[in-house]
Amino acid sequence: MLYELLKSKDAQFYVQHSGNNNFYYATKFRIPNSAFYFVGIDGTDLLIVPEMEKSRASRESRVKEIASFTDLGFHERLREVKDPNSALAQTLIELLKTHKAKKILVPPDFPSFLTLEFLKWFEVEVVENPFLNMRAVKSSEEIEKIRDTSKAILKAFDYALKLLERVRDCDELRNEIETFLFRMGYLAQDTIVSSGKLSADPHCVGHGEIQEHVIIDVFPKSRRHHYYSDFTRTVILDDCPEIEEMLDAVIEAQEKAISMVREGVTAKEVHHMVCDVLEERGYHTLRKKYREGFIHSTGHGVGLDVHEEPRIYENDEKLKTGMVFTIEPGLYYRKWGGVRVEDVVVVKRHGCEVLTEFPKWIDLRRG
Repeated sequence: MLYELLKSKDAQFYVQHSGNNNFYYATKFRIPNSAFYFVGIDGTDLLIVPEMEKSRASRESRVKEIASFTDLGFHERLREVKDPNSALAQTLIELLKTHKAKKILVPPDFPSFLTLEFLKWFEVEVVENPFLNMRAVKSSEEIEKIRDTSKAILKAFDYALKLLERVRDCDELRNEIETFLFRMGYLAQDTIVSSGKLSADPHCVGHGEIQEHVIIDVFPKSRRHHYYSDFTRTVILDDCPEIEEMLDAVIEAQEKAISMVREGVTAKEVHHMVCDVLEERGYHTLRKKYREGFIHSTGHGVGLDVHEEPRIYENDEKLKTGMVFTIEPGLYYRKWGGVRVEDVVVVKRHGCEVLTEFPKWIDLRRG
């Protein structure tokens, strides 16, 4: 796909800077320092790193050739120009000139000071990062990593349900969930434990007393392999007919949407199924321009980022075997609060697999 992009743009090089998961996906090398990945139409597959990272990059990365900034003469230039940015720009420009580059492609988040320097010597085009679309379809190895994180979430959620017998504070429950996951080797931040009318805001993390129902949305990543999963349940703790009716509608919508997921179905077909069910049940949706009710997309891809491609909304993208994403309808009304049910699914040729299989209706009312 990357070489096809270079050919279609009549460009010689694509240059990616470190600091995000596209870089890690492309190189299989995680680095806290500045580094660059060069892919050339001439077969160049080059990772440039600080000298202290060269040995590790040679062992860990999937890139064919590793060079350090020292190898490319960066430090000699730095002694001459006294400015690190200028020395870096000159080093990279000389490398590109050596490969007879005339046009290069860079992603939107490429350092602007380098882009401006490149423009003095080459034609530069900013393109959507090609690794974003590559990441939408997962390998079997990636799916197993997401499955691993999903299993950890379900253990944490079981733990959270037990804690609800005594814990009645959103912040305390959040801290307990995140600590439990950390001890297991997973990093969870901003876990949503939202109750009462605050839960009408889909991304409110929640604070204060847990009331008649609580939304628990857990989305950690593994500290070992870095892949996320995402899972939400709404727990009924006391009588509230409006919330219960909303939750029943959301569960029906989610189940029907999941039953549709298979290779070849479009994202908007899945999304519209959710809207159809909720509207038939008398609720509002964003599809009809309402600001309460179902006010977000049906789902999003999950992988090295908790939100990535594909988007399950009003787009025409066809689902492909190996795509991993959430199905998470919700309803949100300021008068009563919100409900949401979310699972992660893997697209198969004739259906899908749910990686976060767990009961959808959870009622912990006493008495």
